[in-house]
Amino acid sequence: MELEDIPAEVRWEIATKTALSLSIGYGMTFRQILDEEVVSQVEEAIWAEGGKQIKEIADTLVLPTENAIEVNDAYGIIGMILLGKMEYETLEATNDRVVERITDCPNLNVHKETGTPIITMPHICQVYSTSAVEELNPKYTQSFSKRMCEGDEYCEYTLELKK
Repeated sequence: MELEDIPAEVRWEIATKTALSLSIGYGMTFRQILDEEVVSQVEEAIWAEGGKQIKEIADTLVLPTENAIEVNDAYGIIGMILLGKMEYETLEATNDRVVERITDCPNLNVHKETGTPIITMPHICQVYSTSAVEELNPKYTQSFSKRMCEGDEYCEYTLELKK
C-alpha cells in the first residue's frame, strides 16, 4: 500500500484526530506533574500562538478578511482544516457581525471518544478563537455565548467589530 492509496479525506481525519489527541494528552500529562495554574498558563500561551498562525494560512490560501463575513469564512475554513469538520449554521451575517451556531465539534468529540475530562477546553477554545479572529483582522473579535463543552446543546459565537 502507498500513501496515495489512502483517500485524502481519511488521511485528513486521522491527522486532525491525532493532533487533537496529542494536545489533550499533553494537557493531561502536564497536570500529573505541574500545578493546575501553571498548566493553564502554558495551554493558554500555546493555543493563543496557534490562533496567530491562522493569518499565515489565510494569506497562503489567499482568503479575504476585510469584513466580518470574510473573517468568519476564513476562520471556519482554516479551523476545519486544522481541527476537523464541524457542523454549523449561520444565524446572522452582515459585514460588521456574524453569529454562528456549531452543533458538532471535533475537539469535543475527541474528548468524548477518549473519555478525557473537559478541563480547560472552554477557556482555551476562547483564547484560540479570539487570537485567530483578531490576527485575521484586528478590527474584529469573537466571543462565545453558548458552549457544548459546558453542557449547552450547541456552541454559539458572535464575531463582530470591536467596540
